[in-house]
Amino acid sequence: MQTRFKQAFKSIAVLSIAAFNLNGTAAAAQSLKLPELFFEPLPTKVERQRDGFISAERKAASANEYEFSQLAEDYGDYPLWPYIESAYLQNNMSLQKESQVLSFMQAYQGTTAERRVRNAWLAFLARRDMDQRYIRDYIPRGDAHQDCRYLRFRWEAENDIEALSSLIERRWVRGQSQPRTCDPVFAAWEEAGERTDDMVWRRLQLTFNEREWRLSRYLIGLLPEAQQVLAEKAYRIHRSPAQVGEFEKLPADDPRSMQIVTNALRRLIWQNQEHTLRLWPQIEAHFEFDEAQVQEMEEAFAIALAVRGHDEATLWFERLPAERLTSGGRHWQLASLLRGQDFEKVLNFIESLPVELADEAPYLYWQARSLDELKRPLEADVVWGELATRRHYYGFMASARMGAEPSLNIAPLVYDPESVDALAKRDGVKRAYEFLQLGKLMEARSEWNLVRSQLTENERKQAVILASRWQWLDQSIHELARLGLGNDVERRFPLGFQETLTKYATQQSIDPAWAFAVIRRESAFQADAVSPVGAQGLMQVMPDTAEYLLRRTPGRPRSRSPDLHHPEENIRLGTRYLADLLRRNDNNWLLATASYNAGINRVREWLPEGQLAADLWIETIPYQETRDYVKAVLAYQQIYTMLLGRDDNILDLVHSMRILENGGVCYYAEADTKPDNLC
Repeated sequence: MQTRFKQAFKSIAVLSIAAFNLNGTAAAAQSLKLPELFFEPLPTKVERQRDGFISAERKAASANEYEFSQLAEDYGDYPLWPYIESAYLQNNMSLQKESQVLSFMQAYQGTTAERRVRNAWLAFLARRDMDQRYIRDYIPRGDAHQDCRYLRFRWEAENDIEALSSLIERRWVRGQSQPRTCDPVFAAWEEAGERTDDMVWRRLQLTFNEREWRLSRYLIGLLPEAQQVLAEKAYRIHRSPAQVGEFEKLPADDPRSMQIVTNALRRLIWQNQEHTLRLWPQIEAHFEFDEAQVQEMEEAFAIALAVRGHDEATLWFERLPAERLTSGGRHWQLASLLRGQDFEKVLNFIESLPVELADEAPYLYWQARSLDELKRPLEADVVWGELATRRHYYGFMASARMGAEPSLNIAPLVYDPESVDALAKRDGVKRAYEFLQLGKLMEARSEWNLVRSQLTENERKQAVILASRWQWLDQSIHELARLGLGNDVERRFPLGFQETLTKYATQQSIDPAWAFAVIRRESAFQADAVSPVGAQGLMQVMPDTAEYLLRRTPGRPRSRSPDLHHPEENIRLGTRYLADLLRRNDNNWLLATASYNAGINRVREWLPEGQLAADLWIETIPYQETRDYVKAVLAYQQIYTMLLGRDDNILDLVHSMRILENGGVCYYAEADTKPDNLC
């Protein structure tokens, strides 16, 4: 009985497999009236290869020739085969494999696989002092050790230091110490008289900027004795800008003295405004600055004073012609006037700007606001109406002011589906796709960027569609921006991770559109994003912040560390942190948004004395990064509000809001949205 059961089961299985082999579909199995057990489709060959890739790559690193040939049979047609071959070649370098290595590097030049093989090959050649091969196969890619070996091999082979002088200079004039591999070449270069005092000064300046003080001391010793005195003073002033008060000891006719002094003053104005402003007339009289240099320094002073809220900021700006201000200078002159709420002067300033700036959104907005404040509503409405047609923070603020529906100006990208399919079949694109499926996002971007660097503009539009189709949202967003295709709104502002985000935003009682806006601004949906200060993942959560939140989580295992590159965990912690900031900012989502970027303690330092209109407060945030961040998140929140099917204008609240000195808010009497919190 048991034997007959086994035979019957075997017969059913054979019929099932035959059905799949004949037709390749579950429908064929169903036509044989097989149990539902057999409707599960078998994995395709590429899926099996994908599942085994990481293991195959690891095996290749220690494989012998026979084992490698077996891997080639199983994976030779897989898009990521070059990475398996790369792992094998890196650990099997020999002159017998030279032709294979050279062919590989030529076939896959620019890929990460090729870089790995070339690095291993060059290291192999360097260990054996094979100078001619090294010179032949070297490619300049910014690797200091490789650059130094190349320079040494060429110098030894050609014995012509002058021919290499410009390459040696490029490697030597840097703000950090260079590898010892370069020392023999640098010594020969110096002995040949190719190194100049000007190069030493340029490198010295770089070391100051990098705060490489030990290297600075070494470089000072390379200068002639007469120049060392000036270099020593430069060194001391860079380390302590307050010592610029000894400017009279610097030669007035030396341009380097002027550079030393101006660099120090730019730093000192942020540390001690009063002292700097007292020094400036004396320094200006001592040195022969030209008009442009004076303008540049006085604008730097005016900006620093405006950022610090100094009473004399507007006086310093009045000394400067508006048409010659930088964009930063224009912003802070406007901000200093707004802080004083002198709307007549605001209007005069805007009208004094060059005509080509008149159409810029910030100036249109504050022109209309000033006209309203000055009781000139008909003129203001014309400007509001023009601005309300634009899709950004100021445009949405204008539409809120008018009670009009915000304008998204949606125009989806037009594309040819067949061309997109053809692009998907390119080798580099297929490699990018496979890495994406494996969750190896850095490798995927490397392959993708190599492909897109070789595309025409029309092909790059197809790449947008392909990345969007793959849900590779950060790549489609960035490519649309590079192409200037801002009106494909639904691809620029995708609803990525919608189910997860909505779940956790709802749990934390925050607006999902706000959370979407934060993700869009923080990472543009790049799950493995890491900022220069260490913030990670979709919502750019700092590890310390994650630990702070987890410590407040009941029942959390002590050994558990947050995986901030995991989308769900990142969104869970990010939305929780938004809710925490909202609570700590008295439910003021505007201050909570600023706090998410700059930190709640810093935002509290920026609170006004008394009360200040919310749009004025935003415009006078001292940090440009936070100021731009708040505007962007508000605009993105409006867009996501509409994409999620709601028609309210969330910026209507900003118009009626007043920020209070204690961090709270109140609203104009005409605003009926917060009747219990009127100013």
